[in-house]
Amino acid sequence: MIAIAPLRVLFVVPNLDVGGAERHVTTLLTRLDQRRFRPSLICLGHEGGLFDSLVDSGVPCRALQRTKAEAPLILAELVREMRRDRIELVVTRSYNAEVLGRLAARLAGVPHSAVWLHNASDLRPRSRVRVAADRALDRVTSAYYAVSNGQLPYLIDELRYPPSKIHVVHNGVDPLPYPPRRDESLARELGLDPGRVVVGTVAVLRPEKDHAILLRAFADVASRCPEAVLLLVGDGPLRRELAAAAAELGIADRVVFTGARRDVPRILPLIDIFVMSSRTEAFPMALLEAMAAGLPSVCTTVGGIPEIVEDGLTGHLVPPREPGPLATRLVELIATPSRRHAMGGAARRRLEDRFGLDRSVQLSEEMLERTVGRRGAERTT
Repeated sequence: MIAIAPLRVLFVVPNLDVGGAERHVTTLLTRLDQRRFRPSLICLGHEGGLFDSLVDSGVPCRALQRTKAEAPLILAELVREMRRDRIELVVTRSYNAEVLGRLAARLAGVPHSAVWLHNASDLRPRSRVRVAADRALDRVTSAYYAVSNGQLPYLIDELRYPPSKIHVVHNGVDPLPYPPRRDESLARELGLDPGRVVVGTVAVLRPEKDHAILLRAFADVASRCPEAVLLLVGDGPLRRELAAAAAELGIADRVVFTGARRDVPRILPLIDIFVMSSRTEAFPMALLEAMAAGLPSVCTTVGGIPEIVEDGLTGHLVPPREPGPLATRLVELIATPSRRHAMGGAARRRLEDRFGLDRSVQLSEEMLERTVGRRGAERTT
């Protein structure tokens, strides 16, 4: 077999702020087989909270510190970087990065480019300019990477991406030590009293996560389950509005807003039931991490969530935007500790069997190599 050099692949992203898609790329780049890949990353804007972890891992990365108004400068810098490093595959995520990254790849003579999509819908309709850009750039796009089959109707029917170019690889996470150890000092810090049943979620406080519906559902839960408390891990533009809503619903003393946290693995063992009330999701990392911690879940049937949760076995699925069914399932699990324990154990086993990080990285490596036409060739070190 012919020996070939490692694949030089550049990821182009807006930034590395803390979020599911950002955690996905930073984890993947640090795990790629160095005998087969030479990964690097460019942020178009600022670094973000996960940037330093990537630097510390030894992956070459750079933040251009540019704004959307500086698109011509971004394009020129990207072309220069791609030519200098003789990049063979450019992988982009998010609109500006998708457009400028693919265009730069074309101008720099990079033979392959791909888009990695972490959304299952658009929060706002796409402009005519964006639709036109997508159509034009499809001609120079080698592949579209999805993280769930639940995205396919959106990608094919709405965005009209060619099905032959779409490849699905599920996200994965490292299982936490199990059973997880509860940190009582952290519980006291967060105001979680002993004997409480903690319903918790980890998500940025934005409209698509629909915390407003969750608060309405929990108001019903709180009236029936005096031992229940709601833990909202994350921050975002809706924090004040949601805090006001909790007060208006009369549950402010039963809801804990933690703000942004870097210690989510320590927080998850404090939760008894994981909940996700989103209007749209692709393949949420937060849910996978909850399963790794052995938590049962109650989640909305959107995007790729039904591919993760086995309804009635690892958790419960409920329709989005409806507080009633969400409250009903939460009350059922709060009232039956044995059921929570059984579902949590099943969730952990499903995570280990289907959504482990090693499996996800392996499939991602194969997908990247297929994109550039490499299949099982012997490689140099």
